[in-house]
Amino acid sequence: MQKIRKQDLFQVARRRRNVGWASALTELDAVALDPAQVSDTLGVLLKYQDDIVKIQGAKAHELIEQRARELRLAELR
Repeated sequence: MQKIRKQDLFQVARRRRNVGWASALTELDAVALDPAQVSDTLGVLLKYQDDIVKIQGAKAHELIEQRARELRLAELR
């Protein structure tokens, strides 16, 4: 979520949308994020289609990979 919030979006998701997105992922039994799940559920998180298009696909993959690298580095410390 923090990575998405840092993107140049028309409107950053508010708390209610964050909770809704987490609920949607829970309903889908998502254990870990993957680009397809992110793309499929962005409509719950983001209000504007232009924002959804900015994050879908390759950008979703990039954000997930960045976060995964950060977590791996944190584990090594």
